[in-house]
Amino acid sequence: MRSPYTVLGVNTTAKAEDIKSAYRQLAKIWHPDQNPDDPQAGTRFAEIAHAYKMLIDPEMRLKFDHGHVDARGRRQTRPARGFSANPFKTFKESMGNARGPQSSAASQSADALDEAKFEDMVVHIFGDAAAKKTKEQAAQDKDQAGQRTKTDAPGMDDDPLTTLDNLFKKWKSRHRPKTVLPASAHQIEITLETALAGLEEEIVFGESETVAYTIPAGTVDGAEIVVASPNPQVYGDAVVTVRHKQHAWLRSKGADLHGDHPIELAEAVLGGAFVYEGLDGPVRIDVPEWSGSDTVLTVKNKGLPTSFGKRGALHVHLRVMLPEKQDPNLKDLMRSSKKAWYL
Repeated sequence: MRSPYTVLGVNTTAKAEDIKSAYRQLAKIWHPDQNPDDPQAGTRFAEIAHAYKMLIDPEMRLKFDHGHVDARGRRQTRPARGFSANPFKTFKESMGNARGPQSSAASQSADALDEAKFEDMVVHIFGDAAAKKTKEQAAQDKDQAGQRTKTDAPGMDDDPLTTLDNLFKKWKSRHRPKTVLPASAHQIEITLETALAGLEEEIVFGESETVAYTIPAGTVDGAEIVVASPNPQVYGDAVVTVRHKQHAWLRSKGADLHGDHPIELAEAVLGGAFVYEGLDGPVRIDVPEWSGSDTVLTVKNKGLPTSFGKRGALHVHLRVMLPEKQDPNLKDLMRSSKKAWYL
């Protein structure tokens, strides 16, 4: 997993406000709802959120900087003594040196050299203790004539490549990856005003481990936020589903907002204007002439935030209303119009 500094694109001396700024910009770009056709967006967004959580927490950041935890936030384990990046390097080098024709007198020296190099390979894989035990056991089983007989030392009597394969199988059986614990499901309800501005929240793992996470500005209804587990050996990650609360006059659909507005018959026929209350203030909207109840008036950049600093739109659906009291003049007008249609 990449360094959280690399993920957010900040240096190791970045201040908290720089980290927050970088996170907000990247979160807007990589939010899954803004990239429905990109299957990698969800993974990238989760990586950004986890990197932010690592660096915004001073204690966790200090642990990472000193190598006490890795990029996932997991405690670092020191490699076993004698283990190198390539445990088979010495053995491969010994096998790669082609041995030319040897006399029978030199074969014993070659066998001893093979055993020494095999011992180096054991040291690389299992450490000094295993190599010492192997060497002592082999020495006990030599006959009086100094000739090597069958031993109980692992690999000394087998083909080196076969033995190497067996040792590697044992190593893999001891270092099997641990099972990933299942994620827990959570849900949070936020207002449209909160969806517009964003929110810092917390979630509790187990009984006392609290982890902070961010609901970015522009989070749409149904979005899922993955909160990395503080202790993967005990708890799985948490998946938080964000739902929008019912608003008094607005409803969300993605980053767009929708609302209704009643107009009188005369305004629908002749046109006019009205002031509509959006999430962040009033908006003046013009009504074209001859606007029916199926008319939708759109105001750009008055919805929820999207990527690259843009916003969704506000869609106002007109609803033509009759006067509360019956109007005789309006009735007469409709009757006269009806007669004209038949003529």
